[in-house]
Amino acid sequence: MNLSEIMTTELITCSPDETLAQVARKLEEGNVGSCPVVEGDRLVGLITDRDIATRAVAKGRDPNSTKVEEIMTRNLITGHPHMSIEEACNLLSEHQIRRLPVVEGERLVGFVALADLAVDLEEEEMIAETLHKISMPAR
Repeated sequence: MNLSEIMTTELITCSPDETLAQVARKLEEGNVGSCPVVEGDRLVGLITDRDIATRAVAKGRDPNSTKVEEIMTRNLITGHPHMSIEEACNLLSEHQIRRLPVVEGERLVGFVALADLAVDLEEEEMIAETLHKISMPAR
């Protein structure tokens, strides 16, 4: 099984020039914790609810005027539609991440979260091991 079979393709995205308040509303309305940042359909970053809380609000930055591009994560680890679930788990473990944007070239085509990878019983052990590795302190 590969990522194209399990990835989410109906994505909530934002642009680098949106404010954090605008993105927070999108996250809340979509009941999601992260938002790929795109210019057109090109992936340029990722912002999470935790980024907004720790990189902006906790530091006294105004969410109504602070732009996404000021705090978003850049240089993302990404997958591709034909990547196997095992390869994706290895990437998540190696980089201690829980979310994987799926791209073709630079074009965002989907998104996979750790929970999406647990698609059948055979892969549950691999997912548990991946979660354990992600949760370990960085070396």
